[in-house]
Amino acid sequence: MIFRIKHCWWLALLVTLAWSGLNALIGGWRDLVGDELSLVWQMTLGLVGGASALLINGVLHEVLKRSLGHGYVAAFERYAGEILDGMAWPAYLAGGLMAALAEEPFFRGFVLRNFDNPAAGIAVAALLFAIFHWLRSSYLGFWLWAIWEGVFFGILLVLTGSLLVPMIAHGFHDVVAYRVFQVLVGKDK
Repeated sequence: MIFRIKHCWWLALLVTLAWSGLNALIGGWRDLVGDELSLVWQMTLGLVGGASALLINGVLHEVLKRSLGHGYVAAFERYAGEILDGMAWPAYLAGGLMAALAEEPFFRGFVLRNFDNPAAGIAVAALLFAIFHWLRSSYLGFWLWAIWEGVFFGILLVLTGSLLVPMIAHGFHDVVAYRVFQVLVGKDK
């Protein structure tokens, strides 16, 4: 569902504004900046987290390509083609803003933080994150990928105590990942 919204940059911006407002009402923005680390360190860790997610995704992609072969590559190309069809820089940037300013305050800032047990919060937030990124059953493997990313962004929040870290990581990840996907499947715009 979220991928469909991010296809259209102006719709992604409208949803980002509305969802950010909802997040403010439900407390998703609390503790935006953690107390343990300086703002510069939080921003740096966000960028490092986003780059790490991209690197891990690249390694996973290569492992799956080599171990599962043509079936995986064909599914990846279908999935990426559907996700990216018609996307260009305005949609990449709006999608990154939606990830940072709407998704993170909800999934990590609200859902995860409403659990006393951080592991349970990470798990539930990651599962909801993946449900919101569901496309269809033929893309189940990529849905599982969304779960791992939800876990990763949740771990960033728990380790740093800062919502800003996963916000930057997720936003940076999405902008760069959309561009990398375009190159990988030959839909370069």
